[in-house]
Amino acid sequence: MPSQLDYKLTLQIFQSQRLRRDHADLAVEPQYRQIAEFFFEEMYGPHDFSSRDKQAHRLQQFVHLAPGLAARDVQDVLDLLELTNHLDDAVAAQLSALEAPLDFDEIMYERAYQRCDNHSDRMRQIDLSRNALYNVYRMARKPLIGAVLQHTQGLAQTVGMSDIHRFLRRGHQAILPVRDIHRFVETILLREQDRLDRIYEVS
Repeated sequence: MPSQLDYKLTLQIFQSQRLRRDHADLAVEPQYRQIAEFFFEEMYGPHDFSSRDKQAHRLQQFVHLAPGLAARDVQDVLDLLELTNHLDDAVAAQLSALEAPLDFDEIMYERAYQRCDNHSDRMRQIDLSRNALYNVYRMARKPLIGAVLQHTQGLAQTVGMSDIHRFLRRGHQAILPVRDIHRFVETILLREQDRLDRIYEVS
């Protein structure tokens, strides 16, 4: 019998592939290529993010040492990471309860997803995704942020914040080519909202 950790890793792979499939048209546009990859891999990809997420809780300590950064700029990102981890655990637990094979299909995935009965949390995940992407976009437009992130890599390593620093740095780099953030964000989240409503049979 697979462990919950096995289910969670397989779930993350499945979800990353699903996002790539459902939003492939956006990902091929040059302005969105990097931010789409960041969205698919760094936010929803099949990785062990435990170290990064633990560091995220200490971000307030770090931003005081990095001029130009403020915790409020990335708070929605941190809340999103925590909620997403919780939601993935819930689906993995349902897959385990259903004794699903590790190569489960989309029908089984959506069955486990619905059995979690957490529509309000999923709505919050969509709202946090919207706020997080817009906030990172605004932050990336601050003149000194790129230089601050580049020059604080050593500091982040010294204070044990290298994983969350890498996450922020990659997010900043990925969003720089984006000209129309509104279309990227709203297109993805409208599709995800429609999918959520279909699974929960919301009319």
